[in-house]
Amino acid sequence: MLDNDLSTQNTYLDSESNLLEEVMDEPISELDSSSENELHAFDDVSSDNLLDFSSEYVASSDWDASQFDGWGDPIADASYWQQQEGQNSCAVVAQISVYEAIAGVNISEAQACQIAEVNGWFDSEAGTSPEHVGKILNALGIPTEQTYDATLDDIATALEQGDKVIVGLDACEIWNPMRDPVTGFPIEQVNGGHAVWVTGIDQQPDGSVKIILNDSGIPNGQMIAVDAEDFLNAWSDYGNFLVVADAPSVNHSSLVG
Repeated sequence: MLDNDLSTQNTYLDSESNLLEEVMDEPISELDSSSENELHAFDDVSSDNLLDFSSEYVASSDWDASQFDGWGDPIADASYWQQQEGQNSCAVVAQISVYEAIAGVNISEAQACQIAEVNGWFDSEAGTSPEHVGKILNALGIPTEQTYDATLDDIATALEQGDKVIVGLDACEIWNPMRDPVTGFPIEQVNGGHAVWVTGIDQQPDGSVKIILNDSGIPNGQMIAVDAEDFLNAWSDYGNFLVVADAPSVNHSSLVG
């Protein structure tokens, strides 16, 4: 069963996230399958390379992986993290990393991108639209379920069951989170669509919550700890989009020759 403290914290954070919508200069957009909301890196920012923005990442110094006692298995999953090579391949890399964690089989980013592009699931110039996140896993025999308007409880439940979780969010707001000096609320920033693998949720002794990510968009992006408030702010920009993958059966031959 889920810890009651997390449920209470989740309710508080969801309420805080709703309040943010009222004070933001621009309304939070809902994620759909249109090209303007595709999960590629920084579609609203002019850049030739996603990794140019990785220097903005501010590492959390107040989370100790050795003390993890939450939902998921971020320490084990960290070994399957890989940094993306392409500017817009975050969702592809998240899927093949999850697949390796489940099946123990490595598929190269280049191979996965080629197969996904042939099948219409990925565009090297535009990235992966939400409706196609999970298609690579499906072809490999891994069932997935997509959800919008998901919650931290949904993520915790999936992690508790041993499932793997991919979300769509705003990279700017997890790489370089900013807070209003008066209210302490996260500040809305320019949207940078990004897909990450959520590997854990960890409640701290003071009641705060850390969301643990494998983020392909930054160097050393395994076990990145993000404050739940900042995660919720970034996640809400893309409709709280959630993909849950499990592996009751695995077909190793679908894509791997």
